[in-house]
Amino acid sequence: MKIVDVKATVLNGPEQEFRWKEEWEGRKLGFVLLRIIAEDGIEGHCIAYLVGPGQMEDALPRVRATLVGRDPHDVEAISYELTDKLVSPSAVASTVDIALWDLIGKIHETPVYQLLGAARHKVRAYASTVWYPEVQDYVDLALKCREEGFTAYKIHAFGVPDKDIEVCRAVREGVGDSMDLMLDPVNAYDRAGAMRVGRVLDELDFYWYEAPIPDSDLDGLADLSRALDLPVSAAESIAGGLRYLPPYLVRNAGDTFRGIGDFIGGISAMKKSAALCEAFGTKYEPHSYGSTLIQAAHFHVMLAIHNCDFIELPVPTGILDGGMKDALRVNAEGFVDAPVKPGLGYEIDEDEIANLTVRELEVSAFSTHTGV
Repeated sequence: MKIVDVKATVLNGPEQEFRWKEEWEGRKLGFVLLRIIAEDGIEGHCIAYLVGPGQMEDALPRVRATLVGRDPHDVEAISYELTDKLVSPSAVASTVDIALWDLIGKIHETPVYQLLGAARHKVRAYASTVWYPEVQDYVDLALKCREEGFTAYKIHAFGVPDKDIEVCRAVREGVGDSMDLMLDPVNAYDRAGAMRVGRVLDELDFYWYEAPIPDSDLDGLADLSRALDLPVSAAESIAGGLRYLPPYLVRNAGDTFRGIGDFIGGISAMKKSAALCEAFGTKYEPHSYGSTLIQAAHFHVMLAIHNCDFIELPVPTGILDGGMKDALRVNAEGFVDAPVKPGLGYEIDEDEIANLTVRELEVSAFSTHTGV
């Protein structure tokens, strides 16, 4: 079976503005739908939210030249080509990889995680917040998430140590011991502030402490990991992907490690990162924040590995589910059950896609763009 076409569509994103710490300006997210079409009409899909329309448009000539006429089962070879042997991963190359896996799963009428080698059939979920202006907003949302079935909750607060401590104390008081809690200040603190917050999180029995200082500060991350009882989760912004992970592992610069699969090379790269972490006896807890199909791509990797405790779900629930018939949802026990449909297991709604469409991306016959 061969690939016969590649199409991309710019979609309107959600109306909500997205911020993950106080000083960041809010921004609205846009979506780009990539379709990889096989000769019998089966399509592999990915709705990206880290890919700008111009970036995808510039990359389409090379993507089409690389894919059309190829067997989608050559996903490893294709991903290696588009990332220059994993040296230069990108959101576009990652989107292609994810859509290829969706296509392969549909060809075989099998969920992707089973093709990867299923390790389990459900994963515990945590609710992942955006930024809110008031402390009570975090408490109210935590209680709402608990009602929905979540047993864990991650806070994105102000990125200011004393303010974040106030939020963490309030949320712990609000939920008691009924939820595991995490904090992600998105690399905002200096070393002293990170240690001060970390000692409070130990006192409050938080589950993990994510990205407290810049990911480039390996010595600082190692010091925090040694000094604190709770796990320090590091390397969330390793934009270079798999090749940049070994120094963190060798230097013990973190207790668990993060990765953004929709940037580092998709499902193929995440599986390799997870195996590398497993070899070092550490957890691999990839981000799954993004559109439904981005969440799904990460979820299938999580279902196929042992060294991951959680799937991250954006809250308020449904804020990034545009254009879909299906979505990932927490069950009454706090888990997300594996999808049963083939491929990524979550189906786009073609009518809704049509309503959200801004424009179809076209490639001029005279285009000279080659980048991915």
